[in-house]
Amino acid sequence: MGLSSALSTALTGLNAAETTIDVVGNNIANSNTVGFKASEAVFATQFLQTRSLGLGTQVAAVTPDFTQGTIEISSSPSDLAIQGDGFFVIQGEQGETLYTRNGIFSLNSENQLVTVTGNRLLGFGVDEQFQVQTTTLSALEIPLGAAAVA
Repeated sequence: MGLSSALSTALTGLNAAETTIDVVGNNIANSNTVGFKASEAVFATQFLQTRSLGLGTQVAAVTPDFTQGTIEISSSPSDLAIQGDGFFVIQGEQGETLYTRNGIFSLNSENQLVTVTGNRLLGFGVDEQFQVQTTTLSALEIPLGAAAVA
């Protein structure tokens, strides 16, 4: 192994350490963000394809940790939490489907549950016979002031 190869290998370690610092910094910066899930850097060894020689390390992926977080009591009746695995399904600004674990919701002018950025919470609707309609997602609406069977 020549000097340039040794320096190149060392440089891969420095780049990996820089990525780790970025990931940890992001975790710390978002530690009080509702629904934030911490991430970690996953590393892999770089190999020279022809000789199977180790050429240092590389960041294989930055993966979020989706384990259960702490559920806290809220003063808002429209706040929700997910216990265990899963995500809330919301509708983005262009109609795209997005996913979040942030359960801070409020009502918009149409009595629909929305995120703090105004994205509508989606779910399965119920028909007149109280059967859950699992074919399409629709905006969840709270019928305030209307009589309804729970």
